[in-house]
Amino acid sequence: MATAGAGPLSGSAAQALQTFPNSDRLKAEVKEAGDEADGSVCSGCAAEAGASGPKATGDLAVNTPPRVSVRPTGPWTLRTSVDQVALFFEVSNRGRMVNDLELANLQILDADKAPERVVQFAPQSKLPLRLALLIDTSGSVHERFSFEKRAAARFIQRVLNPDLDLAYVAGFSLSPTVTQDFSSDPALLGKGIEKLSEGGGTSLFDAVSFSCSKLAAYPDDERVARALVILSDGEDNSSHTTLKQNIMMAERTGVTIYIVSTREGNGTKTDADKMLELMAQRSGGEAMFPGDMMTLDKTLDKLREVIRSRYFIAYKPANFQPDGSYRTIKIVAEKNGKRLQVRARKGYHARLEASTN
Repeated sequence: MATAGAGPLSGSAAQALQTFPNSDRLKAEVKEAGDEADGSVCSGCAAEAGASGPKATGDLAVNTPPRVSVRPTGPWTLRTSVDQVALFFEVSNRGRMVNDLELANLQILDADKAPERVVQFAPQSKLPLRLALLIDTSGSVHERFSFEKRAAARFIQRVLNPDLDLAYVAGFSLSPTVTQDFSSDPALLGKGIEKLSEGGGTSLFDAVSFSCSKLAAYPDDERVARALVILSDGEDNSSHTTLKQNIMMAERTGVTIYIVSTREGNGTKTDADKMLELMAQRSGGEAMFPGDMMTLDKTLDKLREVIRSRYFIAYKPANFQPDGSYRTIKIVAEKNGKRLQVRARKGYHARLEASTN
């Protein structure tokens, strides 16, 4: 994070730059997001999550996908018109990903009840990936920016399957800037990463809102996995949207958020750290804290494994009511008598049926 309105920094200016990982703004954002599982009715969810987000700058047509032979069907969301729930989750055993589970190894509870029917279950590796790579370009990244860009380019090279997957690259300071639109070519995406330049304040929440909207707008005619990978220290100081709106946007668009913190050090958690964890966890993703640039590559390689080892499940919940209430999700995984660790979205807001006045 840099002071809002700051331009590109010289080396001496970067050394003198003040950052604010603990601020009243971030503390308030974390508090406002609250406990998602408080049972409240989200009457404003559609309005909050439905905003298209800020427009991006850059020399590319934003939200204009490459020419592909697909049938546009609109965004795939967590909730559909037939009241199906669709989500991704990861399973691990003592830190190692477990990628050979069958449906019989799982127990799903939605609002404490087993689903009425499981519609689809599959490893994510069998689904096309739609990936957004969002990199913080605010002034405080000056000294490590080149290293971060090289690590991000290697991550893109390793994570994409060019036959199935598409990704785009964007940077953000005061606004998001798309430097390479959707492509399956790691070389083009790498050039997009190289085009990023630093300077300015930090509008992370606005950039996340934009990225979720852009991922959801891509026209796909089949199930896909949507993931947003963010490299940032989390010190938002300029956004017009909020953490709570980001959480609702990710839920509505079916985007899983993964964050790799670029903050140096592994001391006491800051307000920025807590915000990053909350944003990622509520989407069913994960926030990772390498602590130094030397372990960034290793962290991104672990993230690649996590993304590629996830499972997808779609089901019809039992006793579903379109009342806007929060419905909890619990997934239990066991194999060979051993209970496994599951990371997934903790729940969702049921759609709210429109009144017929």
